Amino acid sequence: MAGKQLLMRFRLKRAFDIVSITMLFMFLGTALLAQNITVSGTITSEVGPLIGVNILIKGTSTGTVSDVDGSYSLSAPSDATLVFSYTGFDSQEIPVAGQTVIDVAMFTNQFLEEIVVTGYGTTKRSDVTGSIVTMNSKELREVPASDVLQSMQGRLPGVVIQKTSTEPGASPQIRIRGNRSLGSDESGVNDPLLVVDGIPYQGGNINDLSPDLIESINILKDASATAIYGSRGANGVILITTKKGVPGKTKISYNGYYGISSALDKYEVFDAAGIAEIKGWSAFYGGVGELSPDEQEGLASGRDIDWQEEAYKNGHITNHELTFSGGSESTRFSVSGGYFGESTILAGQTFDRYTLRMSVDSDITNWLRVGVSSINSLSYREGESVGSAGDLALNMSPLYRAYNADGSVNPFPAANTLDEPFFKNPLLINDTDTWDDTRRRLRTFNTLFAEVDIIDGLKYRANVGLDFSQDEVNRFNGVSSPFVSPGASSTASLRNRDDWGYTVENILQYDKSFGRHTIGLTGLFSVQEQETQRSGFEAQDIFSDLIGANNFFLAGLAAVDEDQFGYERWGLISYMGRANYSFDDRFVLTATLRVDGSSRLAEGNKYFTYPAVAAAWNLTNEGFMENGSFDLLKLRVGWGKTSNQAISPYSSLGRLERSLYQLGGNSVSGFAVTNLPNPNLSWEFTTSQNIGIDFSLFDYRLTGSIDYYNTSTEGVLQSRDLPATSGVPNPIQENIGETKGNGIEIALGADIIRASERKGFSWELDVNFAAHNEEIVSLGSGVEQNVGNGWFVGSPVNVIYDYQKLGIWQLGEADAATQFGDYAPGDIKVADLNGNGVQDGDDRMILGQLDPKWTMGLSTRLGFDNFDLSVVGFANGGNILISEFYGAGDNQNTLLEARRNAPLVDYWTDENPTNSFPRPGDQDTRHNETLGYFDGGFFKIRTINLGYTFDENILGDGPVSGARIYLTLNNPFKAFFSDYVDFGGIDPEPTGRAGNAAFNRRLVVGINTPVTRQFILGVNFSL
Repeated sequence: MAGKQLLMRFRLKRAFDIVSITMLFMFLGTALLAQNITVSGTITSEVGPLIGVNILIKGTSTGTVSDVDGSYSLSAPSDATLVFSYTGFDSQEIPVAGQTVIDVAMFTNQFLEEIVVTGYGTTKRSDVTGSIVTMNSKELREVPASDVLQSMQGRLPGVVIQKTSTEPGASPQIRIRGNRSLGSDESGVNDPLLVVDGIPYQGGNINDLSPDLIESINILKDASATAIYGSRGANGVILITTKKGVPGKTKISYNGYYGISSALDKYEVFDAAGIAEIKGWSAFYGGVGELSPDEQEGLASGRDIDWQEEAYKNGHITNHELTFSGGSESTRFSVSGGYFGESTILAGQTFDRYTLRMSVDSDITNWLRVGVSSINSLSYREGESVGSAGDLALNMSPLYRAYNADGSVNPFPAANTLDEPFFKNPLLINDTDTWDDTRRRLRTFNTLFAEVDIIDGLKYRANVGLDFSQDEVNRFNGVSSPFVSPGASSTASLRNRDDWGYTVENILQYDKSFGRHTIGLTGLFSVQEQETQRSGFEAQDIFSDLIGANNFFLAGLAAVDEDQFGYERWGLISYMGRANYSFDDRFVLTATLRVDGSSRLAEGNKYFTYPAVAAAWNLTNEGFMENGSFDLLKLRVGWGKTSNQAISPYSSLGRLERSLYQLGGNSVSGFAVTNLPNPNLSWEFTTSQNIGIDFSLFDYRLTGSIDYYNTSTEGVLQSRDLPATSGVPNPIQENIGETKGNGIEIALGADIIRASERKGFSWELDVNFAAHNEEIVSLGSGVEQNVGNGWFVGSPVNVIYDYQKLGIWQLGEADAATQFGDYAPGDIKVADLNGNGVQDGDDRMILGQLDPKWTMGLSTRLGFDNFDLSVVGFANGGNILISEFYGAGDNQNTLLEARRNAPLVDYWTDENPTNSFPRPGDQDTRHNETLGYFDGGFFKIRTINLGYTFDENILGDGPVSGARIYLTLNNPFKAFFSDYVDFGGIDPEPTGRAGNAAFNRRLVVGINTPVTRQFILGVNFSL
């Protein structure tokens, strides 16, 4: 026993000695490794040695700087990490690991060296003096959509993009820093200028461009940036640069996806029991609950038709883009063809676009470069009026018969009711042989340039743009279609519009550096001309649906639509000079002067001058910032003047129209003055100031910008009615208004986790916020309001001016109600603002504004190894939305008459004295519009995108050089934090323009094509 214990002690001692010796050697090794050694080397960049590079031992303040030939030397622990940093270059961290020589190649920082398109040229982001925001092709692809504006929604501060329709192919409305003009929003007077590859893109139909063709988008927001476009820059400028070929072997790339669309939700309307009950309460039926024979039979048999379920089908969205690109160092080319198709959940409503693009750039000699590009698109937009059938589905009683006994569609479900002459079965839209609604649009946009190097730093460039578009609309409604009332004849119409134009620009540029001084000079002379021609025809009583709108000679009645005929031609001649000066990469100054001469204006009033100046100070390059935390800190300030081409051609001239009069007992054709000339008519002029700051912290992990701006627009156009004694029926246009606006914009980008730091995991976050205030300053001398157009001095441009709903008159308030007129318990109760005991127009007030006071966007991207996940969301608030589903407007289903189905709401009865909605019955629409006003604030997830990029080892040695597969959810959820959605609405985003003249056709949440969500599967690969 003792021997065993002795043996055990010996073994333990030997083990302890081995562990002790091992630990001693490890300690000695560590001590030896941690000894200081001298590390030296050379630091270079793409252009040679770098002087003044900071080299620090990580975690300490010990370090040195590189000398004139880029060399350095310092003593550092052999296990230390050296940090190399230099303004304008990416920082690097390199472990010493016992090395005595470490040479470093520094690369310029992509953020600072990013090339930004500024109009008639480019500049480094570090030298930008104006307020410019940018999106690249990768960011655009995160949101699959028919047009690029939808991909931009909520992602750029100060840029508000709103839908104008839920129909496929409809172009959204875009506002950059709010409204300035008082014209109709539908007329485009507040739309920004669109420029593609340096040439103005007239017509602004963004749907002609496939997002796959776009390399980058730069938006010029302040006048110091937009003044170079003079009379077209007041509303901001969108610069689109398309993709070009790059040197190398020919590359074939494909981007395609396919998705399914389904209704985001259904409108909440009354079911069979609910419609029978509301008819029993309706004053329209005298409270006896009158039902048609079909409804009585349906109630007895338990029929409860969900008309939305019957009418809505799954839609689809698909896109295919094939590109060939490549070339040599001297000649680059890119050729691509694409197809985009989308259908809604209503039958016959589709959008199809075919695109073909070609570009070639060639260096003919070392001093001559030429290039040509051609963007061509052919699109078909079907069923623009189909949304009315969706509206009709909401009106149908759930007790009606949708189908006949043989399974065919029952064409007249409202038979034996008051609505029989007006309503057909909305399911008839499925028979597309009985109707046609096709818009065919052809566009070709071509650019050509030649660039010549004259002497060192001086070059001349000629740009030529040729633009042609043809828009044709054919509409036919047969007697069996749902769009023709029972007993009415078939109708057809044809609309044509041709637009062509050209732009010729001559640009002289000089760029040269002299030591610490850099000078850039740009001179421009340009000419632009545009022509438009329109025509239209109408027909009735087409004897066969097979003819449609193809031969009006076979119609019972055909006529020329005079309102559709027109011709316009205008031209613009421009001179522009711009000077850029940079000193020591610290101070940047930009001065611009542009002169525009327009044919739209009267003689003696055609030419105007637009000045602008901006400056920037790169504090990061100052000596006192050397040891600061900022990678970039730049201050910007700018001022400029622009104007708005809000005048149609010939507006300054008078107008004559054909008129009939009696002469000697005979009817004679002559002409009468319908518009007076105004030789003083001019454009609206906007003066803008902007101050901003750009910054970056923590080795470019946090980047951002903050801008504050204010604008003032003078000479705002308005139409003034003339007295009847003038004999001129139409108003005269005058420059008699003034508006102003101001706001703040914040953009932040955070590179929170980099893949190299967390074993392949990365996380990026982008957030932007903008707040905008605008105000009408003047409507003319002594004029404080224009009620018909909804304009009020001291208020924003787009406001709601109406009665303030207090609730519903209750049973105990019968006497009080009658004091205001023919009101009774159950009617809508509104405020008597002036206290005169009379309910009249003087009791209306400004309830709020339609445009959001603030907007916010959020984009986040996460990556892990080969997987990537991105989420895009946006929000806005401070505005009121108009819902045509709940407010009467022009929609009969909101009257609660019970003749038709209606929104499922809490309506007033003797037994249910609610303050929400009035009693059902013939309400004569008094104040019903107040029921459709809701807080417009919301937060919405726009897109969720999950992708996987295949490794090269998986692809192997085959022809595929890169591939990615992805799943996208567009509009996956209903909006959050929305009072409208909480109340029962589907989506708080606008879906159309109001037909009510009181709102000047402003954006509303209308009843048309239902809002959808989309599930999309796509793939990208290159060969």
